[in-house]
Amino acid sequence: MTRTSRKRTLRSAARSVEHHGTQLINTVMIRDPVAIEADITLLAAAEIMRDANVGMLPVLENDRLIGVITDRDLVIRAMTRDIRPSEARVGECLSMPARCAEPDWTIDEAMAEMARQQIGRLPVIDPRGTVVGVVTLSSLALRSSKPAETLETAQEVSRRSARVA
Repeated sequence: MTRTSRKRTLRSAARSVEHHGTQLINTVMIRDPVAIEADITLLAAAEIMRDANVGMLPVLENDRLIGVITDRDLVIRAMTRDIRPSEARVGECLSMPARCAEPDWTIDEAMAEMARQQIGRLPVIDPRGTVVGVVTLSSLALRSSKPAETLETAQEVSRRSARVA
């Protein structure tokens, strides 16, 4: 598939699945995200993030979302406490509870949740609690029909106050 045809396909997919004239999360989410279990090491999680080129991984227990681990969590919660990444487990440093979206949420609902929580990434879960995607500020900026609102959300997330580790 050429770059141009891929762009056309993404644009037409975004226009084709709409709910009462409003674009839904399932049109912009990144499908089949890489997810990990809480018992792997921080080093393994960091390597998975590097290899997948992502900054957040959903953390599962029995195939259900229990939290997320971000690149920021690795720095703030692990490195600043001098925890050895090859020995510490993801479960010791993950962000809980996970803030998440549902596939039938509108983009407005997801952006409001991101702004409210001051986060740039939301796992998307189905009614059974299975992770089916991730919506990020980047995916919104690239695929949303609302670039101005996406920028506002990004600005609000950027105002995040320093979190205590």
